[in-house]
Amino acid sequence: MNEISKKIHELRKSLKLTQSQFAELVHLSEDSIGKIERGVGIPTVETLDKIANALKVPIEDLMRTSRNKKLQRDSKEVNDLTAYLQTRTPADVRLIHELAVKILERKK
Repeated sequence: MNEISKKIHELRKSLKLTQSQFAELVHLSEDSIGKIERGVGIPTVETLDKIANALKVPIEDLMRTSRNKKLQRDSKEVNDLTAYLQTRTPADVRLIHELAVKILERKK
């Protein structure tokens, strides 16, 4: 279980929601929620946004981990990127996300 998965699991439990109830809120299957919470499934930014809304937390709170603590909410670069992404269509955001993952994963 990675940090984001663990956060999602803990927040869901704190709201006293079953995986089934939570899946209904975010319009995903119970299986998908289980995979995300176990760290087996990697949610898209769009899915993370739905999850954050259902958990009543900003998406930044889900994405902030010990690994990226230096990227604070008030970071100019993060704010600039967020502002830019908000001007794009969901399809554009998905494409940008996929490209960013591919670029960053090649460094491993």
